Amino acid sequence: MASTKCSPICPFRAFYCTKKALIIKRVGGRLEAWCAWTGDRCIGYKCQFATCTKHALLPDGTCRLKIKRTKRKEISIEEQAAKIEREMGNIRGKLKKLGYDFDRLE
Repeated sequence: MASTKCSPICPFRAFYCTKKALIIKRVGGRLEAWCAWTGDRCIGYKCQFATCTKHALLPDGTCRLKIKRTKRKEISIEEQAAKIEREMGNIRGKLKKLGYDFDRLE
């Protein structure tokens, strides 16, 4: 399972360092992110200068682009009708409290 945390080696090419200190190096056949400002490995989303050009970096470091979206449950027409009836009942009760006769309004 792939991590949903933001990474400097972003597959969407959206990770951005506001210090402009991000250096991507190929070490041993894989990519590594280095910080030219500190001279050490980039700590990614934990850095105070880390941003996302796609505005997908959440406060806890999760990448919104990596999160799988769940499908909405299909609501049947009967369930929708029942929901509307409940709402109409609430509206009738509120109008009755205000002194309006709902049946006369229809």
